[in-house]
Amino acid sequence: PPEYSRPVTLIKFHAASVPKALGSELLKLIQRTAFVGPEFCHLKRARSKDEPNLGLLEVLVCQAEDAPPDEVVKFLEERGCPACHIVEVSKYGALTRPQLAEYSQTWPLTYRRPSLEPLELSVESRATYERLLQRAEAVGDGLCGCVIVDRSGREIAVARDASASHPLRHAVMVAIDAVAAARGSADDQPGDKRKLRAEGEEYLCQDCEVVTTSEPCIMCAMALVHSRVRLVAFGKQDPDFGGLGGRIALHFCPSLNHQFRAFHWT
Repeated sequence: PPEYSRPVTLIKFHAASVPKALGSELLKLIQRTAFVGPEFCHLKRARSKDEPNLGLLEVLVCQAEDAPPDEVVKFLEERGCPACHIVEVSKYGALTRPQLAEYSQTWPLTYRRPSLEPLELSVESRATYERLLQRAEAVGDGLCGCVIVDRSGREIAVARDASASHPLRHAVMVAIDAVAAARGSADDQPGDKRKLRAEGEEYLCQDCEVVTTSEPCIMCAMALVHSRVRLVAFGKQDPDFGGLGGRIALHFCPSLNHQFRAFHWT
């Protein structure tokens, strides 16, 4: 997702400088009187001033577009502290260690390691995905082609776009249907030949990887989320209808109960 490589974006906040002995009292007052939305939970509410010998604490109060609460202003005046001043802070939380180093130069941040981090591909992995993409191109034969492999790299389904005959028969949807048909057929085998799924593999494409010549559309991307794929690699990007970063990034949507890696193969 582009969020992993975006540079720092700075916004302005009101901040107050007080002796450390007053820090706890001021923080409690700010929590009661100054609203700071959950989108800023990555910001630490206080930091030590640059001058360590002064024993001062700098505390975020509210966004610069809002006026500091009267209660905070009165608190500072009664205790002989200077009025609020403006500081610059990062608008977004850091998703990588390099971002953390850059974003926290103006104000300290909390860092929560994301469930998925940028993927570094080995030379061997690059060769594998290149081969799978060539296979998808051959399957598509001028249209969108899709290949699905299991965790061992074994090909379990291929498909070609068939939306000319039915609007829902995109290559990814056809390939997922092929996986369902193959696994359903395996489950129907009697006796000891029946291929039982491992515990936790109740989803169609659990731990599977999908390689497609074009970015899956929003419909196909949602089907991949529901199928619990592990990774998707695609060739041509779709800025109008792409569901994996072109138009919207469903593979890393925090409100969905599954995320997976996706990368644009160039």
